[in-house]
Order: sequence, then structure tokens, then C-alpha cells
Amino acid sequence: MSDVIYIDAKGDKQAVDLSVSLYADAADKNMSLKQFMAVKYPTNAEKHGSAYEQVLDQAGVYVRDNKEFGIRASTIGDVVNPKNAAAITREGIPASRLLFPAIMLDVIEDKMMRDYATNPAGLTGLLAIDDAIQGERFERPVLNFSRPEAARSGTIAQLALPNAMLSITSSDKAMRIPTWGIGLEISEQAQKSTTLDLVGLALARQAQVEANERANAYILSLLQGDVDHGMAALSTLAGKVVKASVYDATIVAAGTLTKKAWMKWLTANSTYRTITHVVTDFDTAVVLDNLLNGTNSSTFGPTATITSKVSVMNTSWPSNVQIFVTNDTNWPANTIMGLDKSAAVHRISSTTAQYSAIEQFAMKRSTMLRFDKGDMVYRLFDEAFEVLTLTL
Repeated sequence: MSDVIYIDAKGDKQAVDLSVSLYADAADKNMSLKQFMAVKYPTNAEKHGSAYEQVLDQAGVYVRDNKEFGIRASTIGDVVNPKNAAAITREGIPASRLLFPAIMLDVIEDKMMRDYATNPAGLTGLLAIDDAIQGERFERPVLNFSRPEAARSGTIAQLALPNAMLSITSSDKAMRIPTWGIGLEISEQAQKSTTLDLVGLALARQAQVEANERANAYILSLLQGDVDHGMAALSTLAGKVVKASVYDATIVAAGTLTKKAWMKWLTANSTYRTITHVVTDFDTAVVLDNLLNGTNSSTFGPTATITSKVSVMNTSWPSNVQIFVTNDTNWPANTIMGLDKSAAVHRISSTTAQYSAIEQFAMKRSTMLRFDKGDMVYRLFDEAFEVLTLTL
């Protein structure tokens, strides 16, 4: 059994405790294996590379071709069943095999397009809080504001308690985070010719399609609710859905919007929230674009040379409302969901599920591997949401 080493930040050689337990340790810190190794085994990355990269080199794993040095990307067979005995580590398991799940996750991340116009990136842009937890179950905190505007600072007697603005309790119902899994099965024939780069490209493509569909479903659930998460539809909450004609009686046709109605909707309940983002379908987004093109300003009045403009000094609306255009066919027509990003959406991700699958793969020497990811999205504060409909 050969030792796996790395060159530390001082230039000295150090041993790496390479085992399946590293994945569990990384999970405890809410990190990927690559991130965890960078913290546990610090190096001079510019000079020697990270500990993760150094270990890959020792294991003889090359993620992609390097024509300059005549290096060909490793095949799956090179990784799961290497012929290099020097790469053997604990219990007869090759170091490359132990690293294979981390390698694939790293390759997938590298292949994923960082396109900030996609639905998954758009969903991330709506989040107020993005948490990662251990395990698949959690108790959702209940944040209870009992009309906090009614509570005022007052004279406090000695040893008296102040007025309570907020109470935080745990939900009576513990929630389970859904786990999404994708399997990878490799035949012996394919192992010899299929490179890591190709598999990473295929898995990344699948992950993109799935993430896009899931993002659409999450965003729709913010509007229509989710029974499993104890989240009611916004339409069932008093005052959450308002017709544009309520703000402007001149609106007599569905699918139309005036500046008066738009601005009144933005400023309604402005002491509770500021609408920073809206979600709507393409047709309604075009209505908004036609309405607001060149008019999104806090300054009103003509632009003649002899005039006196007015400027609103106590604006309660943002200078730029961002529009998320959903292509979900289930999104109701003529519906605009507004939200205050600072307090609207909470995403919980489980980072533990994948590690049990990784351990099974490494220890059982299987040719199958499962990549698991668990997450859920829910409304953090209902007060941060408003819905405007262009129906009559």
C-alpha cells in the first residue's frame, strides 16, 4: 500500500488521509470534497496546485486532453479499475476510484453553463436565504409577526420585558426534503473508451434540463402553493391577489395595464415590502415592456425648455424592477407575481444524500454510481409577495 502525499504551503511533503470518510467530513462542513481538501490540506496552489489536484496527478487521472504535453483524458476504466498498483490505497481500493464521484461532480460543475438568463439561475436570483443542512428532514421555523406595527416602544419598568415584535417557533410538522437522483451505469466495454470529459458533458446536459424543469415547478409553487410543504396558494390569502382595474377604473379590457395601476400596485403596502422582482409569462412581460419603456422614472412632467419639473422625494418603489419571464405552460395568463427578494424565498438543500451513494460505490466496487441532490423551496414571508392580475 503506497501513501498518497501532497506538497503543503511550506513546500514540505505531507500524507493525505484519503478515504471514503473524507466525503462525510466534507458533508459536515457543507463543502464539496474539493473544497474540503483545500481547507484541510492547504497548499501553494499557484506553484504546486491544490491538494485535490496533486492527488489526481498521483492517481494518474486526467480529466481532459492536454495536447501540449501529449496527455489523453482518462477513460472511466482508467479511473475505476486502474492498472497502476501505486495508486492503491486503503482496503485495496484505488485512490482514483475513491475520487471518481468527486471528479464527476467537479466535471459536471465545470460543464454547466453559467448562463444567468436560465431558469435555475433566475430562481437563485430570487432567493432571500439559501441554506444547506445535514440529513433529509428539518423543522421549518415559524416566524410569527402578530401585527408588529401595533407594538411600539414604551416606558419600561424595572425588570419588565419589552414588547415582543417577533416570536420564533418550530413547525409542528417536520418536513422531508425530496431527493433527486441520477444513475450512471457503465459496461466493461464502454469503460475502455469513454472519457471523463464525455461523461461529464452528458451528465451536465441532463442536469441542466432537470434543473430547468425543477426551477419552473418551484417558482409556480410560490404562486399556487404546495400542500406537502404546508404552503397555501397566494389566492387563498386575503388581499394577496388584486385586479389592475381596482387601481385604475379606466382599464376595461383584460390583458391591459396602465402606468397608474402599475405604480399604485408597487406602492401599495410599501411599509411592509418593496417589490424588487416580478414573475410573469412572456405575453404579460411584453405588456409591461410596452408600458414601462422609457417611463420607469421617479421624475414626472413634460420636457419643454420652459417648464418646472416635479420630482418625488419620498419614493417607495425601486428604480428598476427585474422581470423573471417564465416559460412554464402552467403559469396562469395575465398574472404578475411580485416579491421583495430580501424576505421572499427560502431554499433548503440536503448535502448528505449523495455521500451514502458514494460510499456504496467505492466499497462495493460497483460499476454503477448514483448522484443525489435534495432541495426544496418555499415562501419565507407571505408578506413579501403580491399578485396583480390583468383580468376583469
